[in-house]
Amino acid sequence: MIPPKAYKKLEQVVGPQYISQAPEICQAYSLRKRGFHNAEARVLGTVPACVLLPGSTEEVQEIVRIANQYRLSFTPASTFWFTQAGPRCSNSLFVDLKRMNTLQLDPKNLNATIGPGVIYAQLQAEALKHGLYTMVPGGGSQASVVANHLSWGFSPLTYRVGMANRRILGVEWVLPNGDLVRLGSLASGDDPFWGEGIGPDLRGLLRGSIGWLGSLGIVTKMCVRLFPFQPEPLIPSGISPDTFLVFPTDRIRWYNFDCPDMQTLVEMMVDIGQAEIGAAVMRVPLIWRYIAKAKSKEDFWQKWNAVEDKETLVPKTQILRVLLIGFTSSRQLDYEEKVLMAIAHKHGSQLRPTQQRDQSWIQSADSVSMWWVTGAFMSLTGQVDTLDFAVKTSKELVALKQKFTPPTLPDYGDPGWFQSTDMGHGGYLEFLNYWDPNDAQEMIQRIDQYYHIAGPKLLVKCGALSFFLQTNSPLSLDGPHYGPNYHLWARKIKDMLDPAGISNPPGILDTIDLVIDKAPWLKKLKDWS
Repeated sequence: MIPPKAYKKLEQVVGPQYISQAPEICQAYSLRKRGFHNAEARVLGTVPACVLLPGSTEEVQEIVRIANQYRLSFTPASTFWFTQAGPRCSNSLFVDLKRMNTLQLDPKNLNATIGPGVIYAQLQAEALKHGLYTMVPGGGSQASVVANHLSWGFSPLTYRVGMANRRILGVEWVLPNGDLVRLGSLASGDDPFWGEGIGPDLRGLLRGSIGWLGSLGIVTKMCVRLFPFQPEPLIPSGISPDTFLVFPTDRIRWYNFDCPDMQTLVEMMVDIGQAEIGAAVMRVPLIWRYIAKAKSKEDFWQKWNAVEDKETLVPKTQILRVLLIGFTSSRQLDYEEKVLMAIAHKHGSQLRPTQQRDQSWIQSADSVSMWWVTGAFMSLTGQVDTLDFAVKTSKELVALKQKFTPPTLPDYGDPGWFQSTDMGHGGYLEFLNYWDPNDAQEMIQRIDQYYHIAGPKLLVKCGALSFFLQTNSPLSLDGPHYGPNYHLWARKIKDMLDPAGISNPPGILDTIDLVIDKAPWLKKLKDWS
C-alpha cells in the first residue's frame, strides 16, 4: 500500500476515475498475469500498488513529482508489449499511458506528432490516407509507436526508411524528477519538425542503441518521420484473424527466390542494395512458410509434420524475400523488377510463386501466429552490423542451440531471420527460438540458462553487440566488452538523471544480474565477476 496522503494527491491529479488500488485491477498489470514466460517475469514480476492513467504531459509531471516526494517507484507503459512494461519491485506505481493518444499528421512536412498511446495500426492507417507510410515492427501493429521508436524500432522496411533513432524528430520528455525537456525544434516553439535543432539533440542519450525501457523517465510526445508511399489503395480482405491487405500489383509486388546456398543469398542482398532498388530485403526461415499457411496451432503442426526429411531440407533451403514498390510510378516498379531478375539470374536463384498481399509489415495482423508453434517464442539475439557478421554469428548460435534442444524446438540448423538494412549498408540478425512454457521446471531452467548465461557468453566471444543487450544479457558480463565499458557511462547517466532510482527499477542496467542472483539455477553457473 502507498501512503494515503500520496494516494490522495495522485487522485487529485488524474481524477478518481483514472486511479485505482483495487486488487483485481492491479493484478491485471502484473507480468505473470499478462502471460510473460521468461525468467525476468517469473523471478522479479510483482503486482503494482496503484494504477494511474494520466491524460496529459502536465499530469505525468505531477505524478512523477509525487513519486519523488514519497520515494515511490513508477513503471510507465502504453501497450505492454515487453517484460519491462511491468512492475518488478514492490509498492510501485503503474503509469498506464493509453489515454495519451493524440495524433496530428503533417503530410506536407512528412511527419506525425503522437502521444504514447497511439499504436502503429492507427498511425499507418492515417498515413496511408495521405500517400505516406512508416514501418511496422515484427511484434505487430498493436505496439506503441513512441515506445517502439524508443526501444528497437526495426522491421524489414528499415531497409528503405532507416533506423528508428533517425526517424525521431521533436520530443517531450519528463525526466525522473518531473522536469520537462523538449528536444529539437520543440525547445524553441511548437513545431516539432526538426530533430537536430534549433534546440538540444539528445536522442543519443534518450535512446542509445535500444532505449532505457522506462528507466530514464517518460516520453509524453514525439514527432516521427513518415515517408512517401504510392497512391493506390491496399484493399483489406479475409476474415479475422486471417486478414490481409491485397496489393495493387502494378505498384507493389513480393518476390521469393530459392537461392543455391547462404553465400549466394547474401551476395544477392548486397547486389540489390548496390542497385538501390527495393523496399524490403530479407531471408526467411522455412518454418515461416508453414506458419503463414496455418489457420491454427493444430493446423500448423499437421502441415509441418508432413514435411519429410527436414534435417536435410531446412539447412539447404535459403529463401530470399524482396518487396518492390513503385513509389513514383508503375514504370519504376517494372524497372526495379528487371534489375532484380538480372541479379537473380546472375546468382542462379529461382523465382518461386508468392501471394501478392501483406499481413506482416505494412499493417501487421499475423504477429500472434509466431506464438502458435509452441506457446513461447523469442529471439536469442538481435543485432545490427554487417550481413557477413550476421552469418558468422548465426553459425555459432546454431551450434550452441543444439546443446539446448530440447527444450528448444528442433529447427534442424536453421540460421534464423536476417535482413538488409539502410539500402544494403547494414545487416540485421534475429536468432529465433520456440519452446513450451508449460514444460517441466528443469526444462524451463535450461531455457533460462540458454538465454541468460550461454547465449550472452557466446555473443561476447563473437563480438556481437545484441540490441537485446540489457534485456537478456547480464551487464557485468557485457559491460567490459562493449564500448569499451559502456556500462560505466550508462551508470553515470542513470545516476545523474535518476539519483533516487525510482524510474522503472531495477532498470536496464541491473535487471538480468539481479535475475541471476535471485535464481539459484542460474547463479551456480555464473563464472564471471
